[in-house]
Amino acid sequence: MKKKIPLVSVLINNYNKEKFCKKAVNSILNQSYNKIEIIFFDDYSQDHSLDRIKEIKKKKIKIIENKSRKSVHSFNQMNAIFKSLEKSKGEIVCILDSDDFFSKNKIKKIVNFFVHNKNCDILFDRPIVYQNNKNKFKSNTRYTQRKYKWPIFPPSSCISVRSKALKKNRNKIFLNNFSELWFDFRIATFFSLKKKQFNILDDHLTYYRDYPTSNDKKYKKFLNLLWWKRRFEAFQFLNSISIDLYYKNLFSLDYLVTAIINKFIFFRHL
Repeated sequence: MKKKIPLVSVLINNYNKEKFCKKAVNSILNQSYNKIEIIFFDDYSQDHSLDRIKEIKKKKIKIIENKSRKSVHSFNQMNAIFKSLEKSKGEIVCILDSDDFFSKNKIKKIVNFFVHNKNCDILFDRPIVYQNNKNKFKSNTRYTQRKYKWPIFPPSSCISVRSKALKKNRNKIFLNNFSELWFDFRIATFFSLKKKQFNILDDHLTYYRDYPTSNDKKYKKFLNLLWWKRRFEAFQFLNSISIDLYYKNLFSLDYLVTAIINKFIFFRHL
C-alpha cells in the first residue's frame, strides 16, 4: 500500500514587493518536494507585483487580489494569511513573506518532520539572513521556549503548521486587537504557551531579508515608546490566552516597568 503524501500549501503574502516576489514563488516551484500548491495573496499593491507573478504560468499558483487595504499593517498581514488559508487544501501550511524565499529542500524536510511527529502541530526552521541584499549569514540566535512568557522565535517565513490546527485556533490568534503584535508573535506565543509546542528544526532553510526599510526597525529596544507599547500588548495577549499565565507576570519587574511607561504614553497623548 502506497504511503499518502501530504499536500503542502505555501501561503505567500505580498504588498509592493515587485522586486522580490517572483523569486519567492520560483523558490517554491523549484522545491525537491512536488506536492505543493501556492496561494499568492496580493494586498492591493501599487507596484507591478501582480504582473511579475502572472508572468509565471503555472497551475500550482492561485492568486488572490485584495481590493482594499486597512491602515494597520499587522492586521493586513494576518488578513492575507487567513484569507489564503480559507482557499488552501493542504494538510501542512508554510508561511512565506514575499521578500523572502525557501531553500530547495525545505518543504521536503518540513513534511518529513510532520510525518514522523504526528502530535506536533507547529514547526520552525532557522533563517539565513540577508542584509542590504548582499551580506548573508546563518542566524545563530538562541530560539527558545519560556515557561510564562512569549518565546524567542524565528521570523514568519520560518513557520510551518498543520492546517487543521491553524484553522481551529485562528480566532484565538487573530484577535482584532493588539495592533503592534504581528502574526509570528501571536502564533509562536499561542502554540508555545497554550499548546506547549515549540519545535525547532536545526536547519537553516529560509532566506530572510533584513533591510533598513524593514518594519522591525521602528522598534528600537528600550529606546522607543512604540517598543514599550508592543511589549505591553504582549502581556495583554498572554491574558487573552490564559489568565493564569498573565498573573504569573503581573508582579514581575518587567511587567511593572512596562505598565508604568505605557501609562506615561497614554497620558502623553491625551
